[in-house]
Amino acid sequence: MKRALFGVKRMKEVMEKNQEKHEHLMKTLKESSDKRKGAVQLATEAELKLQKAEEQCHDTLRTSFMECRPCLEDTCKTFYTSTCRRGFSSFSFKVDEFFRKLSSQLETPDQVVNQNQDNLNQTQNSDDPDLELVRLNASFSQMQGKMSSLHNRSTELVNKMHQEFGHGFWVAFTTKLKPKPLSPTQESPSGGFFMGMGRLGSMGLDDVLEEVYDFGRAVVEDFSDAMTDVLDEMQEAVDEESWQQRESFPSWSWVPVPFPDMYLCRQLRRQAAECWQLQRLCESCQDTLVKECPSVRELHSALEETYLLLNTSRLQYEEMLQVVQKHTDDTHTWLNTMEAKYGWVTQLTNGTLGPQHIFGVSAVVLQLRDNGFKGDTRVVLNILNSPSLTLSVPAELEVQDSAFIQYVVQEALAHYKQSKI
Repeated sequence: MKRALFGVKRMKEVMEKNQEKHEHLMKTLKESSDKRKGAVQLATEAELKLQKAEEQCHDTLRTSFMECRPCLEDTCKTFYTSTCRRGFSSFSFKVDEFFRKLSSQLETPDQVVNQNQDNLNQTQNSDDPDLELVRLNASFSQMQGKMSSLHNRSTELVNKMHQEFGHGFWVAFTTKLKPKPLSPTQESPSGGFFMGMGRLGSMGLDDVLEEVYDFGRAVVEDFSDAMTDVLDEMQEAVDEESWQQRESFPSWSWVPVPFPDMYLCRQLRRQAAECWQLQRLCESCQDTLVKECPSVRELHSALEETYLLLNTSRLQYEEMLQVVQKHTDDTHTWLNTMEAKYGWVTQLTNGTLGPQHIFGVSAVVLQLRDNGFKGDTRVVLNILNSPSLTLSVPAELEVQDSAFIQYVVQEALAHYKQSKI
């Protein structure tokens, strides 16, 4: 009973540490969710600006673009093939997709813009981040409630059996242990108040605390590994995002200017809209587009930038959500495992438990086999608040041996625990 009570006490302390980690993770997840919402808002604004610009210049731009497109598309692919070192297949697909979408927008702008808006709304509403936050908090709160109930019942039992357990045990149980980090190099908790508790050390309390620690440490280490991976990826994304974020949407200059070839290769791999930088090589694209609809090209680049930002923030949120979910699941598994091992003792608070009810043997019956040799011994007993229990003790254990009563007590307690699961 003392071992189980100390197991519950240590469970509570480990659970408090897990709660601190959960609160930190939830704060980070909330920040990630807010970033995601901000990216959705930026993308929505970019969509609206593009829609307005396309409506204004649609009629005049369509003819000019159809004249410019063949040369610009071919020039862009030719430049990439002759100058850039890798990724032509994927780049060619991006170029085809970019010009196809642009042509569709010029032919049926309302339909395409509405489709883009629908896609954006689907991304925004596919899963509500706020609902995920509420669900995870509710799950952890439920575990906290279960842990508090276990500890409260344990404290009630210790107070009720103050005399049977002894004052030293009562002091040890009600004294809050100094916070101890869950690190791979765990010191033995046998010092401190354990040194003054006489025979408690022989009852295996050290093993109880270490067992709870080991399981809790495994949860922390798994969580730390996953958290390190995600934070590394998030830092890379932040570095990328800081390059993307300018004072407002990027102000591209569409006046032909010289660009280093490899720098342009990197830009083209990022987004096919940078093909417009090669319009100086096409006579049909020289002046007409710049004069008629300069804002459309700028807004297309801005929209691609916001979609990149939206995708990055969405991935960050999903990865952080997985970390929080894993921490919650691991804590749930740990709590259930420890409850199954130590929680049985808390059920003793439901009734009266005096010294006469802790353990008592009412009958010991020696049995003989048909051949006259000694057989197993039948023992009738009561343990804790359970009904009478009959056990069969192997014949090789003599009643007067200390191993006999040890066997009886161990088997009786095992049956009792099993009945409380």
